[in-house]
Amino acid sequence: MTRTILVPLFALSLIGCATVSGEPTAPSTKQSGGSLAWEPMTSPPPAPRKEDTPRLQQKEVWVPGYYQPVAGTWVWHQGEVRDAKEGYTLVPAATKEENGKFVFSPPRWRRSDLASQSK
Repeated sequence: MTRTILVPLFALSLIGCATVSGEPTAPSTKQSGGSLAWEPMTSPPPAPRKEDTPRLQQKEVWVPGYYQPVAGTWVWHQGEVRDAKEGYTLVPAATKEENGKFVFSPPRWRRSDLASQSK
């Protein structure tokens, strides 16, 4: 009996958890061209959670946690360590206000030679 309970619990611990908060609006959609687009939200995301940044190895980068709109609510994605990509800079997730709506952009890699041009 104990083994029957522990196996599913162990599997869930490997998957991770998400926290939901916010007020409902329209869900995420696909744009033409296949990239994901997130519907603007009527409320801003909650304040980011405090996370301890782990000690990074050479060629690793920390992706800070962020709130992402999912099915009309803000869902927390915990920060994570990823392998750095040579010639690229990590652009963290961001939310900006446009015409009273809050628009999300996910974390992404940007070519380092272009990163300095966008400032």
